[in-house]
Amino acid sequence: MRDKTILTIQEGPIDNYYQALIPIFGGEVKDGGYSVSSHEIDLQMSSYIFPEEIELVVASGIYNKAIEIERSPDGDPDYIHIAIIKEGQLTRSYSNQKQFIEADTSMGVFAHNGMFPLVTEIPPNVNYKAVTFKFSKKSLERLLPETNDLIKQLFGNPQPITYHMHSTREIERLTDDIYYFRDETFGSRALVMARGLEVLTSLFLKAKQLLENNDIQGLHVDDYQRLLKIKNRLMSSFNQKISVEEIALEFGISISKLKRDFKTLFDCSLYQFYTHAKMDEAYRMLKSGEYTVMDVGYELGYQNLSKFSSMFKKVKGISPKDVLKMPV
Repeated sequence: MRDKTILTIQEGPIDNYYQALIPIFGGEVKDGGYSVSSHEIDLQMSSYIFPEEIELVVASGIYNKAIEIERSPDGDPDYIHIAIIKEGQLTRSYSNQKQFIEADTSMGVFAHNGMFPLVTEIPPNVNYKAVTFKFSKKSLERLLPETNDLIKQLFGNPQPITYHMHSTREIERLTDDIYYFRDETFGSRALVMARGLEVLTSLFLKAKQLLENNDIQGLHVDDYQRLLKIKNRLMSSFNQKISVEEIALEFGISISKLKRDFKTLFDCSLYQFYTHAKMDEAYRMLKSGEYTVMDVGYELGYQNLSKFSSMFKKVKGISPKDVLKMPV
């Protein structure tokens, strides 16, 4: 039995997803929504189309296997996708970079222009909920003309680009209402759409505030590729001291952009990433039973073993000697 189900989808409206789901899981499309329920999967997706042709998708489900969704680019830089991870977690890969995304984190809201291949994997037996908006720039202009300048700043460049940001208490409250109203018997559609409009407005208000504070940054594909190379550089340099200044010079990027982009993608500083990756490698070496604490400390560039032990315990919560006592 395969432990993963793969869906291949052309990015775009939710109908593209329905057409990919039906051949694999069965189920039915009714009143703009899709549902399937069996001993393996329970999935509900509801679609709401506003008069301005803005699409709101409300999804919830659980599956006993991992699902990998391979989305090909839609080729339309004027068509925007915004996903709010309401519950659960997933990994998302683009430009050969895998990223862990979880509800209620700085990665919980993900916006992009659908211009690059995207692979999303949802783990098995995890309750998953997401609220997604799909719309063209012209559609948004008709609904929220106040966002015209904002959209130009965020998505004015036709190149592939993504943004991440944290949800807000207001958005959490409104999306709670969306799921509650979705199951109501009277007025469900009107109530969900009303809350959906509030969520969309709140998202752009939040983005506007972040942009004014220079606290939101988009990443283009070349940014991801550069960050992947920098990550590989860090992972192959555990026995060396790292310098942000030297890495910025090596990869032809300003120090401020390096720090900003690294924080955007990995949700931590370059030094934090390097330290945690280094301690992960130390744990792996110690757990193998092939190395002493002294071997690992010196291999990872520590001249002072007490500093190595202190850092290891700070990151891992146990001492290096405790790892040696564990069964191999």
